[in-house]
Amino acid sequence: MIAFAAVLVLAPQPVRAQSLAAQLADKEIPVSEFNGINVSNDFEVSLARGAYGVRLTVDKDLQPYVEVYVKAKTLYLSFDEKSVPKEIKKLYKGKGGLTPVFRAVVYTPEIKSIALNDNASFIGVDEFLSPEFELTAAGKSQVKNLALNATTAKIILKKNAQAILSVKSDRGVEVSTDGNANLKLTFSGNELAVNSDGSSVVVASGPCHSMNLFTSGSSQVSVTSETEKVNVTCEGSSKVILSGKGDNLTVKGTRSSSVDAYAMPFNEVDANLANSSSVTTSVSRRVNATLVGGSSLYYSGSPEFRIGKIVKSTLAPYGTK
Repeated sequence: MIAFAAVLVLAPQPVRAQSLAAQLADKEIPVSEFNGINVSNDFEVSLARGAYGVRLTVDKDLQPYVEVYVKAKTLYLSFDEKSVPKEIKKLYKGKGGLTPVFRAVVYTPEIKSIALNDNASFIGVDEFLSPEFELTAAGKSQVKNLALNATTAKIILKKNAQAILSVKSDRGVEVSTDGNANLKLTFSGNELAVNSDGSSVVVASGPCHSMNLFTSGSSQVSVTSETEKVNVTCEGSSKVILSGKGDNLTVKGTRSSSVDAYAMPFNEVDANLANSSSVTTSVSRRVNATLVGGSSLYYSGSPEFRIGKIVKSTLAPYGTK
């Protein structure tokens, strides 16, 4: 399967004889106002601030089968592979076949949403201001770099998608990952909310007022932050790793999940653990603990303990683990 990017508005051209290298065509595409971008196939897209427009660099033979259009204020970059004649497809197959080049530089003064599919890759050249922002990436798509200053930001990564983002947000950042998705996030804001499933990996760093972390499957979430409240719900064999500084930690763990908060000291910890789940923490003031079903809580510090119940489980100083 060939994957590509961008512009349809020309009539199909005659098939040329195969050459050693593809002939490229550059074209400026005027477009109407948009604040969303939807990209599929193997496009390489760069996003820059400026007047609305698209600059494309594509193979001449494939140019008639790619398209750029705006609908409902969303810019679509897509490719109609089914319409490519067999004679042209042969140029890109087998040993010595041509490697298609599809690049797009997209200009807009603002951005509210980005949707990536297939093998699309995306890079932000400038930092963008946005009242509300949403990124959805699926397939093997990649966001190689994107910087945002937004009131709220929502990030959704599915399947094998990967993203590197920097988000400054007044209200907060909401993250959802599944499959083998991988996110590296630098953030600031009131709240960080993460819902991580499958075998996805989230690595985040930055200050916030509160964090709400939900992990399941075999996912892993690592956060470095200075924060006040941290709420963690862990299921399956998922893992949460915390470092920095916090005030209150609340953990609900089940099955074989684990929370390593040893590098993020807390004043108070409230742990409700079951089914072989575990927590390691540093705590100075108080621990509220309910531990059942082979669960464990290891701590450092000299806190006061308030025990709900402990049944076939372990509550012990960190050094005895």
